Amino acid sequence: MDYAYLVDCYKKELITKVKSVKDGKYVVLCDTIFYPNSGGQPHDLGKMIRTSDGKEFEVVYVGKFGDDISHEIVGEGLETGDEVKCVIDWERRYQLMKMHTAAHVISRVIHDETGANTSGNQLDIEKSRIDFNFENYDKEQVIKCFDRANELISKNIPVIKSFMKKEEALKIPNFAGPSPHLMKDIAVLRVVNIEGVDVQPCGGTHLDNIGEIGRLEFVKADNKGKSNRRITYKIS
Repeated sequence: MDYAYLVDCYKKELITKVKSVKDGKYVVLCDTIFYPNSGGQPHDLGKMIRTSDGKEFEVVYVGKFGDDISHEIVGEGLETGDEVKCVIDWERRYQLMKMHTAAHVISRVIHDETGANTSGNQLDIEKSRIDFNFENYDKEQVIKCFDRANELISKNIPVIKSFMKKEEALKIPNFAGPSPHLMKDIAVLRVVNIEGVDVQPCGGTHLDNIGEIGRLEFVKADNKGKSNRRITYKIS
C-alpha cells in the first residue's frame, strides 16, 4: 500500500478510519501520514482526534509490523470504524526530512570523492550520523566533502520521489541500490532522485528541493574499527 506519508511527505493532516485496535492502545489505520520507525529514521509523533466528539489521543510510537503500521496511543476509547483526524508534529517531521535528504547528499559526495560506502546511519533532530567504510580516512578530505555538499545544496536541486518497477529502476545510471538479490521479492521500488546528484531506493520522508536543507556542518568523526568511521553532522 502506498501510504499517505510516502505519497506526500508534506501532508500534515489526514482524515481516515480505524482499521483495528489491540490492547486498547495499538491502532492500525486504513491510511496514515505517520512515518514508522525504520531505516534509521525515527517515527513521527503527533495526535489522533476522533471526529465524532473531538477527543484527542497522543501518538507516542509508530512501527511497521508485517504489512500493518501500528500507532501506539495514550488514552483508551478508540474503536474499529471510528473516524479520526491525524495530525503530525510537523516541526519534528520537517527537521527529519532535512536530515534524511542531507544524508543522501553527503553520502553520495563522500562516496564519489573517497570511494567509501555507507554501512549504517541514524537520524535525529539535533545531530545525525552515518557510518562509512574508508580505505584511508582523511579528515580534511571529508571536510572538503561537506563544502562540496553545501555547494550542491546552494543550487536548489529538485528531489523527485516516484514509484518504479524494479527492472526499470535498475537501468538508471549510477543507481545506488542494494545488490539485486536483496531485492528479489520486491516488484516496485520507491525511488528518490536528487537530480544529477544521487538516485536510490528509499522509503523515508524527503524534501522537494535540497535547498531546504540549509547548511550542512561536519561535527566529528569517531573511530568505530579498522576502516569504519562514524561521521556526525548537523544542519543550520
